[in-house]
Amino acid sequence: MKSIVFLGSNKTGSSYEGIKAAKRLGYETILLTNRTIFVEEREDYYEIDDVRLLNMSDTDEILSTITDLYEEGKKVVCFISFLDEYVYLATLLTNTLCKTPLTYKPLQIMTDKILTRRYLAGKNYTPFFKVLSSTESIEDEINELKDQFPLIIKSPQSNGSKDVLLVENVWECKKGVKQLHRKNSETPILVEEYLEGPQYLIEVVVYHSTVTVAAIVEQEVTKGERFIITGYSVCPELYLEQLPGLKETVVSIIEDFQIRNGTCHLEIKLTNKGWKLIEINPRMAGGAMNRMIEEAFGYNLAEQTIRLYTGLEPDLRKKQNKAIYTHYLIVGSVGKLLKVSGCDLAKEQVGVLEVYTKAEYGQLVTPPRSMGQRYGYVLAVAESKDQARKCALNGAQHIQFYVQPV
Repeated sequence: MKSIVFLGSNKTGSSYEGIKAAKRLGYETILLTNRTIFVEEREDYYEIDDVRLLNMSDTDEILSTITDLYEEGKKVVCFISFLDEYVYLATLLTNTLCKTPLTYKPLQIMTDKILTRRYLAGKNYTPFFKVLSSTESIEDEINELKDQFPLIIKSPQSNGSKDVLLVENVWECKKGVKQLHRKNSETPILVEEYLEGPQYLIEVVVYHSTVTVAAIVEQEVTKGERFIITGYSVCPELYLEQLPGLKETVVSIIEDFQIRNGTCHLEIKLTNKGWKLIEINPRMAGGAMNRMIEEAFGYNLAEQTIRLYTGLEPDLRKKQNKAIYTHYLIVGSVGKLLKVSGCDLAKEQVGVLEVYTKAEYGQLVTPPRSMGQRYGYVLAVAESKDQARKCALNGAQHIQFYVQPV
């Protein structure tokens, strides 16, 4: 049997749906991971045929495990990962060991936000940015920014809105820089222009240099301690043609990175200065994104990504066109979770397709400082974007998190 080796996975979302898709396509699924839950609770992850526990931060150990797989006679057709930290290595391995001509060099740039900004410096879609790297001159560098506020400051390896701060003045900027430096004083800090305007997530698949926009997803951003995306909308009324200049901007970004075969997703904003790239990630989006796209258009993007990695042409022809809205659940205070109620009632509401909660009883929950601190979602379908959003919010209002303050 032919095998697909997955480098890392989450318990749910796009990364695990990739494993399920591979199994459905008839491949043996092999997971390399440092998460013991996949061994301890094997019966819950029956789509995984073979789990190898190892130190995923040690590339030599990963390569040694792969050598073992080949010596055992495994017929590996591709290596793949839906997680940022392993995408580059998985794509490099597929390119070199499986001879599938995937573009891998740009992926290493994409995993570092400073490298990405420098690589794309001077492009029309790149906003103002500055790198604070010298601890000796950082005070002077911040003072030089006094006419640029408000600004965003972030760690170059931040993801899921972690370590991303909005600062309104010099004092807040200095405070934010100290906060980020407490985590790692050696890491440079990226300063970016704060952009106003509607924000979109663009799923992109490139096959033999042909760029296909697999999905345009409008994002609803909640501004609290961090910028947290609490709503995602995929709808029939949102087409490339209705967003002038978007296709040209997306194609320019892909061509500038010289991607010939691969996938990525962009977060991009329509500002009064045109389309501006917020960030680019070398994989499809996680969470409920794969499910949303499948319900909206009838194709499974994780499955099509696997086709691409195994050297086959992805099939992104729409089989249907429905409006899908996903509303993410967050809490308003810090405390210990006592219970969650209303999920069954939420599922019964018109248009609701799925209700998912991940917080466990007794767990410490908190208002979101990263995307990982969203504790579930309600996914709904309707004939239009507004109707789908209304259905999702109606379902969500029945769900109650009972939190004991600590």
